[in-house]
Amino acid sequence: MMTMTGIERIEGSLRLLLQEKEIIARCELLLRTYEAVRAASLSDQEKEELHKLVGGKAGAPGIFASMMNGAPVFLNLPKIDTYTQMNGRIFHFLHTQKYNRQDFDRANRLFSAALPELKGIMRQNLADLVADFMAQAGYRFVDERQERLTFAAGERRLRVQVFTSIKSVDIEKCLSEKSPPEKRPAEQEGDCVILVPSGESLEPFVQFFREKGGAAEEAGLQIWIANMEKGTIDPFIGYTTDLDIYEQFNNPRLAEMVRTNWSARE
Repeated sequence: MMTMTGIERIEGSLRLLLQEKEIIARCELLLRTYEAVRAASLSDQEKEELHKLVGGKAGAPGIFASMMNGAPVFLNLPKIDTYTQMNGRIFHFLHTQKYNRQDFDRANRLFSAALPELKGIMRQNLADLVADFMAQAGYRFVDERQERLTFAAGERRLRVQVFTSIKSVDIEKCLSEKSPPEKRPAEQEGDCVILVPSGESLEPFVQFFREKGGAAEEAGLQIWIANMEKGTIDPFIGYTTDLDIYEQFNNPRLAEMVRTNWSARE
């Protein structure tokens, strides 16, 4: 019996997923794609092969994009080229199949039941994404304590706290734990960043910015947004002084644009 390659394991995982869930939430499919890539433990050679296979994009985002544009890199996957919305969520399914109301209700119930698991998967995916981002900026991973990731480059340190939603960010807690420099232990020195995923609606971000953005910026906190569909990270609130990090942002002027446009609207 031949051993499956890492890329074949990814394809197999996604095929089983789409056979089990013919109607699947877009966000769940995205998260499961990241999970499948991580579980495959690709070698450097396989990573390069996958990079070429998806047209030069990052692994999981590239695979997901290919499924969404109707030209999946894995030809044996079901083509989920039709979608609908339920309770503000996008669900994809096969247009060649006929589904009734009960089928969609069941898919929505299954998704709701899986939310606790999906939040855990999302947190891990975000941690992996920011680790890759920081590595590209020349930082090495130091450790993880109390759900905070620490990275270092020379004498510089940066701490990242991951939240699975902008709505779950406890800005007061983050501010209270950010001690003044003169009272901060040496191992806690450095920039403090909050990382959140982008969402299907801008409204929660607008509300957060207007209610808490000023306090976060005055305290020196930075908030970054991860677009997991694209595999990119951008600044939402606050500014980095590290040019190496600045150059890794997909849109480094986003925080400036947010401050200019959203602050002007009352």
